[in-house]
Amino acid sequence: MITTRSVRIFLIGLTLTFLMTVIPHLGFKQNKTIVSPLSKTTDIWDKITPKLELKQNSFQVKRQLISNVSAGGDYDKASAYAVVDFDSGEVLASKNLSAKMPMASLTKVMTAVVALDLAEPDEYFTVTRQAASQIPTKVMLKAGEQYRLEDLLQHALISSANDSSYAIKDGIDAKYRSGTFIAAMNKKAKFIGLKNTQFSNPAGLDSANHYSSVEDLAVLSAYALKNYPLISEIVALEISDLTNNGEDMRFYLQNWNGLMGVYPNISGVKIGNTGKAGNCTIVLSERNGKKIIAVVLGAPGVLERDLWASQLLDLGFSKAAGLEPIYITEDELQDKYASWQYFE
Repeated sequence: MITTRSVRIFLIGLTLTFLMTVIPHLGFKQNKTIVSPLSKTTDIWDKITPKLELKQNSFQVKRQLISNVSAGGDYDKASAYAVVDFDSGEVLASKNLSAKMPMASLTKVMTAVVALDLAEPDEYFTVTRQAASQIPTKVMLKAGEQYRLEDLLQHALISSANDSSYAIKDGIDAKYRSGTFIAAMNKKAKFIGLKNTQFSNPAGLDSANHYSSVEDLAVLSAYALKNYPLISEIVALEISDLTNNGEDMRFYLQNWNGLMGVYPNISGVKIGNTGKAGNCTIVLSERNGKKIIAVVLGAPGVLERDLWASQLLDLGFSKAAGLEPIYITEDELQDKYASWQYFE
């Protein structure tokens, strides 16, 4: 039976204070389940490792002669940043390039990568109590509900839903064995050459054992965008309408990347914030055939996060392609944030 319900997603705290009305819970037929767990006697890593290593990494950051290439802008107040040529891997400017730091919901890029390695987009995952009980940001999943992996990925990547991220982890663990998903995240990190990254959860919650660097996050993002068309498609969406059919109430997901629709040709990638990580973002833009990726960790607020990312993109396009800066203003970003307040 198909069911629907309405829910509002709240972004709480100093960093995400903008409200949007959403109506999650696409109804799904309850007779669909994920694949049964493998036998405990089976060496699951003999089956999992080839899946994780199927797509090779062709992107490496080129550090040049020094790892910090600061241009002295306001973005130097961030804990760390990197602006990288997406095609060549050249670091155009950076601060604390390889330092281990909290990464908040930027984690969900790896969550999506590993999920697509180990399951198909149309597999159905059952929401566990653990997933349903996660703290915001969330889309208010209920234990026992079933969702396609593709829809859970949209929740996690577009609206940064922690409950959907845990539903993915728990679904993979149910398919293989408890603890598989986090172990696979760390195995995948080593395979693609991440040097200063460790995962302890699928959502990006603060933990001493959960960290990355702007260098590694640039590599991870490039790997995800180059190898997983579904991830590229999802993160490029500014708003996603996941209404199940014409009779259901509307269910919208809002992308909280403030540069989308403001800075030219932004294609995601992910935003996040926690108490320890501050405000973080990964953004990709293309101008005149040149792609630049910027990573910012530890901005004090959403405005600084997006403004500094835009300035780093300007710097990157100037250095790599001789393009004029866009000069995004605070007023433009504030107008964008105001548009987030609500949808019906």
